[in-house]
Amino acid sequence: MKSFLKMLLASIIGGAILLFLIFLLFASIASISSPELEIKDKSILHIDLNATFVDRAQDNPFAQFDPLSGSPKRANGLTSIISALKSAQDDPKIIGIYLDGGVPLAGNATLKEIRDALIDFKSSGKFIYGYSEILTQKGLYLSSVADSFFLNPEGILEFSGLSASVTYYRKALEKLGVKPVVLRATGNKFKSAVEPYLLDEMSNSNRMQLSELLNSFWGTYLSDLAESKGISIAQLNLTADSLLTNVHAAKELGLIDGLAYYDQIQDLLTQSSESEKFSAVNFISPAKYAKQLDLNGNSEYSDQRVAVIIAQGEIRGGEGSEYIIGSDRIAAAVRQARLNDKVKAIVLRVNSPGGSALASEVIWREVDLARTEKPVIASMGDVAASGGYYIACFADTILAQPNTVTGSIGAFGLFFTAQDLMNEKLGINIETVKTNTHSDIGTIDRDLSPSERRILIRQVDNIYGTFKSRVAAGRGLDLAFVDSIGQGRVYSGLRAKELGLVDLIGGLSDAINIAAEKAGLEEGYSVVTYPELEDPLQAFIKEFSDQMGGASIKAELGEFGHYLELLEQAQSRKGMQMRMEYDLVID
Repeated sequence: MKSFLKMLLASIIGGAILLFLIFLLFASIASISSPELEIKDKSILHIDLNATFVDRAQDNPFAQFDPLSGSPKRANGLTSIISALKSAQDDPKIIGIYLDGGVPLAGNATLKEIRDALIDFKSSGKFIYGYSEILTQKGLYLSSVADSFFLNPEGILEFSGLSASVTYYRKALEKLGVKPVVLRATGNKFKSAVEPYLLDEMSNSNRMQLSELLNSFWGTYLSDLAESKGISIAQLNLTADSLLTNVHAAKELGLIDGLAYYDQIQDLLTQSSESEKFSAVNFISPAKYAKQLDLNGNSEYSDQRVAVIIAQGEIRGGEGSEYIIGSDRIAAAVRQARLNDKVKAIVLRVNSPGGSALASEVIWREVDLARTEKPVIASMGDVAASGGYYIACFADTILAQPNTVTGSIGAFGLFFTAQDLMNEKLGINIETVKTNTHSDIGTIDRDLSPSERRILIRQVDNIYGTFKSRVAAGRGLDLAFVDSIGQGRVYSGLRAKELGLVDLIGGLSDAINIAAEKAGLEEGYSVVTYPELEDPLQAFIKEFSDQMGGASIKAELGEFGHYLELLEQAQSRKGMQMRMEYDLVID
């Protein structure tokens, strides 16, 4: 009885908290929709670097709300930042930029794009100042273009080179009694996405390709840093080898401009804006600035438009979300842009490691239809690999950053059986009656038979064959050559350009300019973004429910909660896949 009352009380309290949060959400939305933001004279563009960076952030103050901490996880949208920086160059009300923090959570290509935009901004003669207590390697990459970037005298700096790590969990699944059934396309020795399920350590093939990828990325990083700071690449490598963490040594070398406390930075910004006190300094975020000036490209008045379709996240069937590429949602966005007479060109912005083979094909088909009617340009972000490359390969022109992860032309099938879990650990036995030999294929309590494996391997080989033919046709390459550079191998944007998988090195702004030029548009055209962002309230409630439900179950499981997470990931990734390496972390 006591347990029942405890559960009842917990449910009532949980419901009350949920209602209270929804009330706060409505109040916040109401307050946000009240007076328009005024961009004041002598304003400073405030860029928070201690945040997550995505291609497009949800226009929602409660986006990515963490129900356990009670606060939102901040996300900066690349589209807003790029648009804001471009406009702020010529805006007399914006006098400079303040880079706040030094721990950006972003991919390498995203950082390159922001950095290039900051360099363009500097051509206006306006200042860029920055300050942080902690400066990671990625933060250093961005801060290196500032006129002056300061660290706390007792702060921490990281400069040690790049590494790539992959998580292997074969033994964890084995302990659970779950067995992975992996069907890799013939010859796909570099298709390492399946390795975490099969091995306990990295294969030689994967180690080789990741080493090449890292060296290419590190070369771009050092080249850019050397140019900004006037330090030789050889000296930078020696410094990284010595594991530089001392901020005083970093200042002596010239990696940072000075050491200061926050109150001194406040004084600097106060003087720069000619304000009486720091509280009077006019700061504005890129998102608010872009929204106020309609820089996110959602004007419905121009008859000359370039549509930018944002495809970010893993590719899955169905509707998806802002951070998951749902084939229905993205295919509909491409179709909408194709059928809209006011849209003269399309830019497909891809930031995806791939995913479902079928879902990728659905999106590819719409891209193929669109390119017959108007220019289609592909812009690759941090990663556009496997299925992410598949949906982009038919674009008229493909752009990538030098440190974009791309390629991974290959396919695999992934299934799971849990016979040991059911029989040995849970004591459950499933009996099946069937009409034909393979009627029970895919059931969780048995492995595939040899004949079933052969049938499914042929299917995976067919998917890989289709992938190769798409790339060969879209890029004008010989099929045998595509196979030789395929086999699941990943490349940097620079290497992909040498191989013909990419046409140009550049970012989203470059892609938009090329699209407008190919469509014959003159100045004054507008940029519109697709698909339409989710309704903030619906997105919040959906995410809140998902997080609370998952969090509560995992909390009940205690130390076994991690295994549930592994099973959830495995369940979402089963079937025929065109996806690059899981859980690859480059830092």
